[in-house]
Amino acid sequence: MIDFLGKTIECRCGRIHSIPSIDIVCENNLSERLADFFENPLFIVDENTFSLVNIPEENTFILKDPNRVMATMENVRKILSLLKDKDYRHIVSIGSGTLTDIARYSAFISKKGFSCFPTAPSVDAYTSSVAPLLVEGVKKTLDAKIPEKILIDPEVLVNSPTDLLRAGLGDIAAKVTARLDWVLSNFLTGEDICNFVWDDIKDLLKEVMKDTKKVLQRDQSAIMKLMKTQLISGLNITIVGNSRPASGAEHLISHVLEMYQECRGKVPLFHGLQVAIGTYVTLKAYESLMQDIQFAKDKLPLEEKKKLLVDFFGIQIADEFQKIYLHKKRVEKINIEDIKKSIETLYLQYHSVLQSSLLDIGVEELFSKYDKNFIKNAIIVSTMIRDRYTVLDLFDQYEILNGFCNWFIEQL
Repeated sequence: MIDFLGKTIECRCGRIHSIPSIDIVCENNLSERLADFFENPLFIVDENTFSLVNIPEENTFILKDPNRVMATMENVRKILSLLKDKDYRHIVSIGSGTLTDIARYSAFISKKGFSCFPTAPSVDAYTSSVAPLLVEGVKKTLDAKIPEKILIDPEVLVNSPTDLLRAGLGDIAAKVTARLDWVLSNFLTGEDICNFVWDDIKDLLKEVMKDTKKVLQRDQSAIMKLMKTQLISGLNITIVGNSRPASGAEHLISHVLEMYQECRGKVPLFHGLQVAIGTYVTLKAYESLMQDIQFAKDKLPLEEKKKLLVDFFGIQIADEFQKIYLHKKRVEKINIEDIKKSIETLYLQYHSVLQSSLLDIGVEELFSKYDKNFIKNAIIVSTMIRDRYTVLDLFDQYEILNGFCNWFIEQL
C-alpha cells in the first residue's frame, strides 16, 4: 500500500530518514478475525466501534462516555490501571483518532506493543508517532507508540459516518496550509524544512481533494485513496519527529476550539471538522496576502491578549500560554513581496482545489455553529498557544492580525 515503508532514505534536507516498517494488512471482512493477528491483546473500543468487529469480550475494554469519548489523560489512566491487573502483550485500538491516540500513548507509557484497526479515514493519527491529548485542560502533543500493524477493512471505512468522512477530508486539506506555513517559516526564520515529506504526498493530496464529492458519495476507491493519504501524512510526522509536516495555523485554531469546549465539559466537533475551519481561515490569510488586500495596522495590547486567554482557558492556563507567546520567534525584517515569491508556486498550485474541497465538505455550515466574534477571538488566541511560526504570526507581528480577523468574519 505504501512502497517506502522500512526503507532508509538520504534526504536533501541533510538528514537520513529511517521509515518504520509497519505491517499494513488491507482485506475485506478483516473485522471478523482481528483476534487471529495477536497473542493476548487488549482491544480498546467505544460503544460504537465495538459493534463493528468480532473480538473476544474477555480481551476487550469499552471506553464509555454519555456524550463522546475524548482523548484525555484521564482515559489513558483507565487503560494503564487495567494493565496492572492483567499481563496483556499488545494494545489494539478499534476506532478513529481518539481511541488511537489513547491506545498509542498508553502503549508508549506501559511499553506494550501497539496496533490499530481504523474505523474511519478521518485522521492521520494511525501512523503517527505523537498523540494530542488533553492534559489538565491543555491540548499537548506527546510522544507515542508507532503501530506494529494496521489492519484495514475497506467495507468498514466505506460505511464510516458521514461526518467522519468530512473530517478526514478536512484533516487532509490542512496539509496544504501546513506546508505553506512551513515554507513561510523556513523563509522568514530559517526553520529547517524537509522536502521528502512533501514530495511523498503532494500529488495524492490534490487527487483526494479533487475527489471530495466521490468520498462523500462513498466511492470505495476514493475513500481508500483518502485512507492511504492519511497513512502517509502520519508517517511524515514520524519521519520528521514532530507534527510540522501536517500541522500549521489551522491546527492551532482547531486546538483552541477543542480546548475551549472541553474545558467547559462540552463535546467539540470532530477533530477534522474543526481543522477544516482552521484551514479555511488560514487559506483566506494567504489569499489576502497574495492579493495585496490592505489592513490598517491595529496592534492589540498584550493586556488585551492576556484577557482573551483568561476568558478562554482561565488564569493558570493563560499564564502558561502567555509565556509561550512572549518567547515566540520574531522576524527582524519583513518584505511582503519577497514573502509572496517564496510561497507563490505552492499557493497557486493548490488554492483552487483546496477551496473547492472545503466548500464541498460544507465548511460554511461549520462556521455557522459559532458566534462570529468568538471565531475572531479564537483566531487571535491561536497565535499564543504554541511555539510554531505561521502566517497568523506574520500578521500579528506586522500588526494587521486584528484587521484581518475583522475582514475575515465580514466574509462569513
